[in-house]
Amino acid sequence: MKLREVIKYSKDLLKKHRVSTMIICLLPLSSELFFRFAEATVYSLVLYFGDMNPLSLFNGENPLQILTTLLSSLMRWCVGSPLIYAVAFRLCEVCYENRQRTFTPLSEILLDGRNFRRSLAVSLWTKIIGLFSLIPAGIFGMTAYYFIVNGKGTNDLFIAVHAIVFTVVSLFMWLNVRITMFAVPFLMAHFPHKSVLRLVFGSFRFMKGRHTDMLKLFASYILPMLTIFSVPYLIPEIMTSFSLIISIYIREDDYSERIKINSRTAKSNDTSKIPYRKKRRFTTITEKAETAGFGDNL
Repeated sequence: MKLREVIKYSKDLLKKHRVSTMIICLLPLSSELFFRFAEATVYSLVLYFGDMNPLSLFNGENPLQILTTLLSSLMRWCVGSPLIYAVAFRLCEVCYENRQRTFTPLSEILLDGRNFRRSLAVSLWTKIIGLFSLIPAGIFGMTAYYFIVNGKGTNDLFIAVHAIVFTVVSLFMWLNVRITMFAVPFLMAHFPHKSVLRLVFGSFRFMKGRHTDMLKLFASYILPMLTIFSVPYLIPEIMTSFSLIISIYIREDDYSERIKINSRTAKSNDTSKIPYRKKRRFTTITEKAETAGFGDNL
């Protein structure tokens, strides 16, 4: 697909809805910053009024510090996870062909108990998988550091160089995992009846070979986002483009699966003529996207 046309079409979708979409997209980041600052404030008060050593904030020896960290993390997850799902749901609606441009109220999305449980479970699984995927990079990084500091010969230098290479490769693999996990809330919005485990582990197969487009999308916004003031304006564009690409990938998989099913009973030259419509919450976004000029590149 042509990334330039995806971005252009995403901007067209945001017309007259940029402000509301921007506010919703900034809610998870705002909640994360709020709880981070609240946690830092508690630590500052403890250091100022108590006799705790500042070094104990990093070694985990103080029970109050551990309790504060646990409570802050729990509140961040309980508040941030539904907000992330609400962003994904709203962006799917923005990308959905809705002539009246009516959207589900944000309160209805957040106050749904099922959405809360599912979003919290997705957040937990993505954090666990992300942590495990980062372990190899940590091991190779510490190995490289050890041999660089304590190395005394050519063999140690050789090991250090290889450890650095493996660290870079492991970090790249971790980045691919993070991009895959970033797509899970959007898949949850598209497939509300699928189980959380099926969505989380199925996202690896769904995103296989598709990370390059996502990396190009994020890379195309790096320079514009260097100016901090442009970040709130560009975030809804990035997120809408990401949601649109996910919708296109879903359509590609639907089309490929339909060809496989019909190839058993129909001639191969007739498969392209078979219309396929599957009942799903968001189904027609890529049809509208095709009229914008990049549907032929699927």
